[in-house]
Amino acid sequence: MNTLKEDIPDFQSIMLPMLQLLADGQTKNLNEVMQLLTMHFKLSPEHLKIKVPSGQMGLFRNRVGWTRSHLKNAGLISYPNRGEYQITDFGKDFLASNPNQLNLKVLKNMPKYQEWAATFNQESNGVATQTIRENTEQTPDEVLDTTIKQIHQQLAADLLDKLKSNSANFFENFVVDLLKKMGYGEFREEAAKVTGQTGDNGIDGIVYQDRLGLESVYIQAKRYSDTTVGSPDIRNFIGSLALQGVSKGVFLTTSRFSEAAVRTAQESKQQKIVLINGKKLADLAIEFNLGVQQDREIILKKIDTDRFDE
Repeated sequence: MNTLKEDIPDFQSIMLPMLQLLADGQTKNLNEVMQLLTMHFKLSPEHLKIKVPSGQMGLFRNRVGWTRSHLKNAGLISYPNRGEYQITDFGKDFLASNPNQLNLKVLKNMPKYQEWAATFNQESNGVATQTIRENTEQTPDEVLDTTIKQIHQQLAADLLDKLKSNSANFFENFVVDLLKKMGYGEFREEAAKVTGQTGDNGIDGIVYQDRLGLESVYIQAKRYSDTTVGSPDIRNFIGSLALQGVSKGVFLTTSRFSEAAVRTAQESKQQKIVLINGKKLADLAIEFNLGVQQDREIILKKIDTDRFDE
């Protein structure tokens, strides 16, 4: 099934249309270029709302930005003023040849692009590194975001493996610590506690929502390797909450919930049940720095345009 994201052209496909839109020689700012390209590719407002994986910028705008940079590196366009773009004489000559394509492979045959690439391609152990692969359809921002996502997914999988290999008691304490880090019971040292006793009616822990401990949330934690949590488990948990006179509960597992289990939780009228499966559990642990530690920090910088105003 086609998605809106698949309709958005990759940055190499934007190169020739963008250069052609500047063919009149007039300067145009980014918003004007964006508007013209949006019309050219017949993109809707919904297309423009799609973000890069990090959510920091619109996907199409990000790709247009990288297209602009590559065209400038090749000497096809220039920046006559801040935020404005204009075709160069070299760019006009290129269009006069009636090209049927313009991509990284074509750019790499242009003298100015070769000069730029030579400046930023450094030798590493005697092997020249390649700035950008010709067959890529992703901008560097997309590649970076995708890589970070893959690292996060692997970290989450490793974290779940660790939780599954530890004892059930360790897991129960882990989820209570997680809820504490998320803000539950932060005002009182005894606000979060693990019951861990026989006859606790299936309740593995209790956290308090308010400072005085008047509003409590009961926890059920199931450390499973592959077993799916079913509807009977949820019904038993709801029954335990009812016996305790509690209206809120969180059921956490290292595995997954069946569709019937999800429906049972959703259909509960007297008790509000939140289900957290293994994937969500690992994501929350990473977000709140429980069971993980910082490996390295990467700082990305951009031009401070205000510094260059005269």
